[in-house]
Amino acid sequence: MRRPRPFACVALGIRGAAVFLLAALLIGASTKLPDPLAAGSQGTELPILMYHSVLRDEKRSGKYIVSPHTIEEDLAYLSGHGYTAILPAELAGIVNRGGRLPEKPVIISLDDGYLNNLTYVLPLLEQYDMKAVIAVVGSYSEKFSEKPDPNPAYAHLTWADITLLADSGRIEIANHSYDMHRQSPRRGAKRKAGESASDYYNALVEDTGRTQSLLEEYCGILPTTYAYPYGHISPESVPILREMGFTVLLTCTEKVNRIGNDPEVLFSLGRFNRAGGVSTEKFMKQIGIE
Repeated sequence: MRRPRPFACVALGIRGAAVFLLAALLIGASTKLPDPLAAGSQGTELPILMYHSVLRDEKRSGKYIVSPHTIEEDLAYLSGHGYTAILPAELAGIVNRGGRLPEKPVIISLDDGYLNNLTYVLPLLEQYDMKAVIAVVGSYSEKFSEKPDPNPAYAHLTWADITLLADSGRIEIANHSYDMHRQSPRRGAKRKAGESASDYYNALVEDTGRTQSLLEEYCGILPTTYAYPYGHISPESVPILREMGFTVLLTCTEKVNRIGNDPEVLFSLGRFNRAGGVSTEKFMKQIGIE
């Protein structure tokens, strides 16, 4: 496998980012839907669902594992209740350029880049005419690209898999760090106690940039969405990630987002973790989707 170019060589991939954002802006601009503030002065409600691994064995369902059947029921529920799935890049284009949101928007997100997202989720998105953002961990995809393993129970997406997903037109790829998806020696992308501002800046840029470089090198993709590993956040990370070209930051704070014309909301979007073992109707009502 070819080694990726250093991040310094690709910089922020300005040309690739411009093309990607332009496409997102065109999507938002060409959709004749209600104004983002049409739902009231508080803005349009935007729930974001957060999934992780998807396994057929219902007995393995838990906090971070659901079955394909559960996801299918969720998608059918959203579709039946008039929700339109949008991508973070589309959302950024709409908010930043004064575009229009669907009347009932929703974002479907999947963290960690499991192979089973391709195996089980993509066909369901096609069936229910939905879209989703998948946040990949660079080191995981690098490992499984070097030594592919087709087992959807634990394998992660390869570069070829990621390209296939992106080419489907239904998937946006997000950056979920290169090697910060861990609790030690630092908690996710959080600044360590006693770490200088410059050291933290360098650590976050190097880690995040490495995944950006790998995705651009092997998939022709430059993400503009960043999902915080484990939801660990330091305030200092926001200007750093914005400087790197990210237009949307996904947290793990469980809240319904209210989208108006202020782009600042895009840098602290909350998500509801979708655990297994809970019925679709109960979960949706718990997070205000009815």
